[in-house]
Amino acid sequence: MRLPPVPALALTFALAAPAFAADDAAKKPNDWRVVCATNSKDGSRAVQGTDLVIEAGEKVKDAVAIEGNVIIRKGAVVEDAIAIRGRVIIEAGARVKGSVVSLGGEVRVHDGGKVDGNAVALGGRLTLDKQESVAGDKVGLSFEVGGKDVVRGLIEDVLDKDMRCHIVDDAQTDV
Repeated sequence: MRLPPVPALALTFALAAPAFAADDAAKKPNDWRVVCATNSKDGSRAVQGTDLVIEAGEKVKDAVAIEGNVIIRKGAVVEDAIAIRGRVIIEAGARVKGSVVSLGGEVRVHDGGKVDGNAVALGGRLTLDKQESVAGDKVGLSFEVGGKDVVRGLIEDVLDKDMRCHIVDDAQTDV
């Protein structure tokens, strides 16, 4: 079985999604604000440090949570769902048209939830009420030594330095 490049793309998207500001000491402090959530024009949503809940009736392109969970409620449709250091929970009656990825957390698909693509949990558990709820590949990679998950530890070590809210300069963006 060949693992698709979804985890690498998930990490790339998650790191590129927040806006970054140039370091400019000449700016006044009032020109700056902290951004920990964003909605893009293409229908994607990203949050950091909190849960992202997609409610019934909502259609979202990509749902990304960094240090939080992605929760997809009954009646919601998402293209792809990605959690970094968090869980992706697909409730009964919810649908993900593409893939679901969790880096350092669990992917949980309840009975009646549907994933048309792949379900990948690296450094956490892949929990499916029914195996047929995921049409694509099902990958769960977790390795515990002394009660500690080694894969999750590696992911956290890599991400610890870069996982913070970013400063956005209103003068330089159209947010």
